[in-house]
Amino acid sequence: MVNTGIMEFVIPELLSTKAIKQGGHHIYDVFTHSLEALRACPSSDPVVRLATLLHDIDKPAVAKAEGVRGVTFYNHEVSGARTAKRVAERLKLPKKDQDRVFTLVRWHMFVYESKMTDASIRRFIRRVGKENIHDMMALRIGDRVGGGSKATSWRLTELQKRIGEQFYEPLSLKDLAIDGADVMQTLNIKPSRKVGEILNTLFEEILDDPKKNVKDELIKRLKELD
Repeated sequence: MVNTGIMEFVIPELLSTKAIKQGGHHIYDVFTHSLEALRACPSSDPVVRLATLLHDIDKPAVAKAEGVRGVTFYNHEVSGARTAKRVAERLKLPKKDQDRVFTLVRWHMFVYESKMTDASIRRFIRRVGKENIHDMMALRIGDRVGGGSKATSWRLTELQKRIGEQFYEPLSLKDLAIDGADVMQTLNIKPSRKVGEILNTLFEEILDDPKKNVKDELIKRLKELD
């Protein structure tokens, strides 16, 4: 597509990544890295593969010389997610797939340390979405190999293990042991924004300690929040 000139009409943003050098562990420029990441991505899902191709799409826009560090690309995943979504929209992907591309690019720079708490792991799953976790790991594998590293590492392996351990804990509002009707009945209030705010407050507490996700305990907590 590049050699024939078609890329200029399909994903012209990708052409701006050519010859953008990277530091650290990277052995390719951004453009070649993106292609190699796509080649190494183990997913056959075209949406995941598109996100992998576009995961560094905004590096040229945020590139900054940093002395001995060479060049940095701070927050490229933030602006890049918006750019990638625009590409997906232009390619006429369904809205849900545009959102998947956005999410995968937005959070692909995740960092894991063994000292992270279980609550941190649960929040990571919630940010990415349970439905996107497997795809995010596929993108990371492509990203690693496309940068000259091995497909996995002890950190990635450990993170995947810990994700598996937390995967069936409460991770969304629908997992709460109470719902909006319980809030309105207990506090004698009508449907309002306050109901959602209270549920979100309770859910944040449950993310910290899933053992508190017991209806009687949450009803008691409701009265304390009123």
